[in-house]
Amino acid sequence: MGGIGEQRSLFETPAKVPEGFVYQPDFIAAADEQELIREIEKLHLAPFKYYQFTGKRRTLSFGWQYEFGTHEITRAPDLPAFLLPVRARAGALFHIDPSKLVQASVIEYSTGAPIGWHRDIPQFGAVVGLSLGAACRMRFRRYRRVRSGSSGHEQVLSVELRPRSIYLMSGAAREIWQHSIAPVKELRYSIMLRTLRC
Repeated sequence: MGGIGEQRSLFETPAKVPEGFVYQPDFIAAADEQELIREIEKLHLAPFKYYQFTGKRRTLSFGWQYEFGTHEITRAPDLPAFLLPVRARAGALFHIDPSKLVQASVIEYSTGAPIGWHRDIPQFGAVVGLSLGAACRMRFRRYRRVRSGSSGHEQVLSVELRPRSIYLMSGAAREIWQHSIAPVKELRYSIMLRTLRC
């Protein structure tokens, strides 16, 4: 997949995002985006389940997977061949050994599908996300334990994730901020890559 976007010397991360969040638009070309979407459409995605709740999005995990309620990760099928060039390029861009990006999730967001406020599970480390098909609004809020009579949350920051863009969440963005995705206005896909926590 030789068309994956050219190396950029400067990232275009918006000013008001958490420390540790790095954003790069135009990571891949439009033709590569369509090729990835065609490959995703061949996968057997399943409705996302959170305990007894079934979400509006469909997902499939590779490398490792997590089932809510077990508090453990288990092995999943190996990453398919079409994801390996994406992983290699993402690793090079963010200075991560691609072999350390051992977990991948493919997510389909139908129109109106959101993701609520959360932090990724503690078994995973750095998180890389590639947006496909449509833009979405990613929001951040610093998390702290709620004390009686006080709010546990502060100012909300946000960034538009454009189609074909990629981001990295590590450090503070990964550890002390929550994130969410506002309901999408059009069909959207994302490819998530994660390291395991050392």
